[in-house]
Amino acid sequence: MAIDKDPSPPPPPGVASEAPAAERAPEAPVEAAPADPGRATSASSAAAPRARPDLIDTRRPVYRECQGYRLRLDPADLARLRELPGARGRSDEELGETFFDGQAERLAASLTGDVPTPAEIHIVVDPYSRQAFLALANRIRGIVSF
Repeated sequence: MAIDKDPSPPPPPGVASEAPAAERAPEAPVEAAPADPGRATSASSAAAPRARPDLIDTRRPVYRECQGYRLRLDPADLARLRELPGARGRSDEELGETFFDGQAERLAASLTGDVPTPAEIHIVVDPYSRQAFLALANRIRGIVSF
């Protein structure tokens, strides 16, 4: 009994061999891109979530006037307040207001006699050492533990 062998040699490694058209798998149809990118299908909209516009507006500094100073907590410092106990479930603004409620008098008192009023003081929070650094322009003018 004789077995038919393909007379052509096998292709070298790394080179794809071409199968006859009848043996090839059918190609999947190519979908055309939508004409209006704003009108995406539900499958593509589920894959690419959109940014929530209300989150952008909530990232503002929190200010407190105290003893002639304007104390400011920037969004990065408000985010650091989230590391403190009791911060869970509260907004950045609530955390900043609570921080100022408890610390504003002490922060302003530490500047009295050293920094003339009126002045805007940037409060830099280090939640791990539980210290607030009081900066005027690019200089630290006081450190208060809380």
